[in-house]
Amino acid sequence: MICSSISFCNYRNISLETVSFSDGVNVLFGDNAQGKSNILEGIYFFARGRSFRGAREREMIRFGEKQAQLSLSFQKDSAQYPVTLEADLPHTGKKVLRRGGARLSGVREMIGSFRAVLFCPLHLSLVGGGPALRRSFLDIALSQLYPAYLDSLSRYNRILAQRNALIKSGVMGDMAVWEVYARQLAHLGADIAARRCAYMSKLEKYVADIFAGMTEGREAPRLIYQSGALPEDTSDAADIRSAGEERLFAALTGSIEREVRYGATLYGIHKDDISIRLNEREARSYASQGQQRSLALAMKLAEGEMAKTVGGEYPVFLLDDVLSELDGQRREFILRSLTGRQIIVTSCEPAYFDTGAADAVRMLHVQDGAILPS
Repeated sequence: MICSSISFCNYRNISLETVSFSDGVNVLFGDNAQGKSNILEGIYFFARGRSFRGAREREMIRFGEKQAQLSLSFQKDSAQYPVTLEADLPHTGKKVLRRGGARLSGVREMIGSFRAVLFCPLHLSLVGGGPALRRSFLDIALSQLYPAYLDSLSRYNRILAQRNALIKSGVMGDMAVWEVYARQLAHLGADIAARRCAYMSKLEKYVADIFAGMTEGREAPRLIYQSGALPEDTSDAADIRSAGEERLFAALTGSIEREVRYGATLYGIHKDDISIRLNEREARSYASQGQQRSLALAMKLAEGEMAKTVGGEYPVFLLDDVLSELDGQRREFILRSLTGRQIIVTSCEPAYFDTGAADAVRMLHVQDGAILPS
């Protein structure tokens, strides 16, 4: 998959600009706060349907304007012609999304059309950070590959919010109501947990291979999905869902009084985590910062390999100022590993990409929201 170009109108600090990319390495370079990350944010919006910085849509509109517009052109490996995705982001009201000029019903219909793997400094905390970051890693990767997963996750979060509102009301009420919520959350949660577990099982193999290449095979990582919804034997996918649903239902119906005292739902896949181990020791506690960063890097590269395995082609790799956070050895490894794939990277240090080959890397100088002539 190749991102051919992206056009902006009144987006962040970009007034009106079209950025075209080569099939290989593209470097958006310049000083801080010039708009490099804004360009990457716009590209990734079409992969995830939201800002990777957590910004609200009206915050992405250029100051003083009423609407921002984005248009992405990309080429699938198997397609003869490029595809265009468009987004109108109004200051008030709902956003409008289009594919090939035809209006889409919403983000759900857009996600999966264009696939991208984002690697930013936040992801360097995948190992040492909290469980929410690791769950987000799984959810974003799976949502791009499986539309049904996104549906289940959205429904789960909506029902969870309703149940939490009931809990905070402090009213116990009719047990039948609690059982309805428990059954819905258990059914959806078991399906989500099974999908996460299956994805993690496959991802672990790619992480091990990539990490072996980084360390010359000296260290062995393991990734284990941890969930209260999973039975001990996870070899049978159908059994995982059935057994998981009953485990979750029992937990959700057996702890209501405690949850009312606590003020939130205490059991479910929103509490799950990934155990990341290195040489059979918990990496979060025992691995050095360098080892943790290497593991995080391996996980993001493995995410791209999984996207190719499932989707049949590599996604676009977006690296937002992450190379400045890595040492020279890891910078070299990531660029070498992504040979033959499209990379769009932001950097304040263009010297990182001085390979001596004039046409090996496309350099795009960003200043005040515009691409300067080369």
